[in-house]
Amino acid sequence: FLSLPPMKLSQHIKENLNLSFPIMISQLGHITVGVADSLMIGNVSITQLAAVSLSTSIFGFILLFCIGLSYGITPLISSKKSDKNYISMTFYNGLYLNMFFTILLVVITIYSKYFLKYLGQDEEVLFHTYKYLDIISISLLPLMLFQTFKQFIEGLGLTKPAMYISIFSNVINILLNAVLIFGLFGFPRLEIIGAAYATLISRVLMFFIIFIYCLNSRRFQEYLLRLNISFNYTSFKAIFGIGFTSGLQYIFEVGAFTVATVIIGSIGAIQLASHQIALNLASISYMIASGIGSASMISLGHYYGEGDSAEIRKSGYSNFILVLILMCISAFIFIVFRDFLPTLYVDDYEVISLASSLLIIAGLFQLSDGVQAVGLGVLRGIRDTKTPTLVTFISYWVIAIPLSYYLGIISDYGLFGVWIGLSVGLTIAAVFHVLRFNYLTSAKLQ
Repeated sequence: FLSLPPMKLSQHIKENLNLSFPIMISQLGHITVGVADSLMIGNVSITQLAAVSLSTSIFGFILLFCIGLSYGITPLISSKKSDKNYISMTFYNGLYLNMFFTILLVVITIYSKYFLKYLGQDEEVLFHTYKYLDIISISLLPLMLFQTFKQFIEGLGLTKPAMYISIFSNVINILLNAVLIFGLFGFPRLEIIGAAYATLISRVLMFFIIFIYCLNSRRFQEYLLRLNISFNYTSFKAIFGIGFTSGLQYIFEVGAFTVATVIIGSIGAIQLASHQIALNLASISYMIASGIGSASMISLGHYYGEGDSAEIRKSGYSNFILVLILMCISAFIFIVFRDFLPTLYVDDYEVISLASSLLIIAGLFQLSDGVQAVGLGVLRGIRDTKTPTLVTFISYWVIAIPLSYYLGIISDYGLFGVWIGLSVGLTIAAVFHVLRFNYLTSAKLQ
């Protein structure tokens, strides 16, 4: 790595930034919905903010699994851009895969939400959680239809259309939030339920816009109108092989944060609201890193298809450098503005004080969080998914969760103990992914 020509490496960094920037914005679109809900609901009540926190943690569990599942489409398309029949077949079989799992997980979430009452959560928080969670779970259906088209066109190298659609739909979501939460322009004041309906409407709009765009674009018509719609076991298996392990990686990571949220919820509503604010802000920077990871999956998938081991290595390391730079900026913002950022959500002094302290820890684990997210992307691009999935499981479920419980509950460090445990898991995963990529690409160059 150190012997790579600096100019060549800088070109990779520039190319990866250009490729990843629109994906970052699109990825931020998914999390911005929760951020907007939290910002506005925080001005309604602390209890409803805690309900958004609990709901978002559970919904994020299935959301990111489904997004990870859709990632199976992109590297397959990017590695065979000249084969139109193959691309059409990959798209339709990816659509079948995504819809099957999405419908299954939405039904499971809606009918299993009542288990939360056995986990020591505040009853008033649960009352709001049940209603909010039902509606945002249904919104996953149009979102995953959008996501399927998004991964399809990004596999062909076009990342900007999904970015523009995400920006537009999020503006609509924020406007609808204001109208439906606070009852503006004669609409009833729906509070947390208004936020849920705003999310559902904006995601339906996202799907319709990208669907119409693709059908009216000559570039995509040649793939979509080939009607290569028959189920193909080989194609389905190839997408599933990449997508399912990618989804599991998200489940293991997000699941750890979901369990952490439940642990914190058993401590108290004030702690849960503070956790939500810090996690909300950390999620923004995480989605930036995830966008770079998705772009690296596309670029490395292209070089993998060409069998160019040297370019795979250079492109992969350029993505690690890029995410380290951006995460350093993010850490600086979190630490320097830690007293101001929580005030954007609430005006409760105790919540602001706790969230401000948490942002120091969040700032410190930005580097690990960014590197592990990109590490998964670069390994996914070279079809290495099983071993990273196992390591992700060990890092979060074998190490991070037990450590978080021990430090937070048994050792009585509370909120901060839980976050320290999570930070350890992120760091272990990040170190492994870099070492794994270095090992695999070094072996291919020899």
